[in-house]
Amino acid sequence: MLEPGPADRVQAAVYVDGEGARQRVEADHFVVACGAVETPRLLLNSTGGSAPEGLGNETGHVGRHFLETLMWSSAALHPDRLDGHRGLPSDAVCWDFNRPDSIPGVIGGVRLSPITLEADFGGPISYATRVVDGWGKAHKQSMRERFGHVLALGGIGESLPNSRSFIDLDPDATDRHGLPKARIHSYLPEMELRRLEFLAQTSRRVLEAAGAGEVIEEYGSYDLFNSSHVFGTCRMGDDPNASVVDATCRSHRWKNLLVTDASVFPSSGGGESPSLTIYALSLLAAEKLKNRGL
Repeated sequence: MLEPGPADRVQAAVYVDGEGARQRVEADHFVVACGAVETPRLLLNSTGGSAPEGLGNETGHVGRHFLETLMWSSAALHPDRLDGHRGLPSDAVCWDFNRPDSIPGVIGGVRLSPITLEADFGGPISYATRVVDGWGKAHKQSMRERFGHVLALGGIGESLPNSRSFIDLDPDATDRHGLPKARIHSYLPEMELRRLEFLAQTSRRVLEAAGAGEVIEEYGSYDLFNSSHVFGTCRMGDDPNASVVDATCRSHRWKNLLVTDASVFPSSGGGESPSLTIYALSLLAAEKLKNRGL
């Protein structure tokens, strides 16, 4: 946990070392980079003094605006044996619909790409359990006829803040040190569902144009919670009443506290992976810290 100090400074970090001993370390600056689930958990658990509701949570925005990876996958059988499991995955991405206003009637962008390997159609086990029915000789013959014929297309869509997606502290579950665990609240509003519907329809059209026939499997974020990246929960902004950190990742309230992970993202973006943006924001925060000393 972090200890709030006098005025506008964090005073110390309290942790348990590898031998189970409680340690306390004071420092001039504190940088939190635990991700969009564990960062708000740490801050919400860091209460006391002038932070009764948690560090940075003076206006109630720590843990709010949780953003998921909005995803879709369509798989179909192609008449030709494509052997999509061979070789290295190709990063052939369609960015035509990536802009926030590129889909009529929908706010937020998406990206599309072939995902035969990512969808785990890379070997006989996946074909035997997800593509081919039957048993014995009939099953074996169907495997010969269908193996290597799956073509899968997938999409990632932008996730935008909504009031029903957030992280808070679980009132019942604690870790081995007695601290409340993070609890995830996930909800897909109407605009997210429209984006998913666009991904589904576009994926089917592309597969059909590529010569694929029978669609054998489809699923998306509406069917299961499956986030490869999560964002938000300590979002960046100019208004301290609507955000947690400023444009340099520094807490509005606690001047020696910085957050440098995807929890500062105000949006998930239109399908881009966040790693390079996290690196860039971290470098910016480090430069600002070095040059002005906070």
